[in-house]
Amino acid sequence: MAKSKARTVNTRSESVMAALALVILGTILVAERSMSVVRLALIVFGAALLTLGVLELINAIADKQSYIVAICEIVVGVLLIILAALLSQYAVLILGIALILYAVFFLIINWSALTGGKVTLRKVIIGLMILFSLVAGILLIVAYAASVGSEIYIAAGAFCLGAGAMVIFKKAVTAINSRN
Repeated sequence: MAKSKARTVNTRSESVMAALALVILGTILVAERSMSVVRLALIVFGAALLTLGVLELINAIADKQSYIVAICEIVVGVLLIILAALLSQYAVLILGIALILYAVFFLIINWSALTGGKVTLRKVIIGLMILFSLVAGILLIVAYAASVGSEIYIAAGAFCLGAGAMVIFKKAVTAINSRN
């Protein structure tokens, strides 16, 4: 019997793209707090959503599943890129709203995993990821609305990094549980 190769990262996985987007976004926000970099972060987040949507669309068509979520991700990704190019003065606000919408989206797609039964590590990780994304989005909206120091961008970036880490931990817990 031939042994199958163990893979640590499946590049077709939406978790990989989501984690990558959040970690890159968090790193950009922590490292540099200028408007041009926040605009770049918005483009990166939009490009990641666009790529994620395209990958999910390909998988949905191949598996003959609904592709509504994939189309929504593609549309939002394209909109974020266009808004970053056309309305750069609102980049921080748009990025904050996008993070909040992503947290709500993540809550909706993981609702069945969160409801019922006992509290598990997977539920805690999903809850933390949603919380971290919400807080990062709220911090960016506050940064847009009030004149605050660079600390708020660093905090928002740290929460994005935390959200990305939670997506990675969720994937790891799922992989470990599937082997047992």
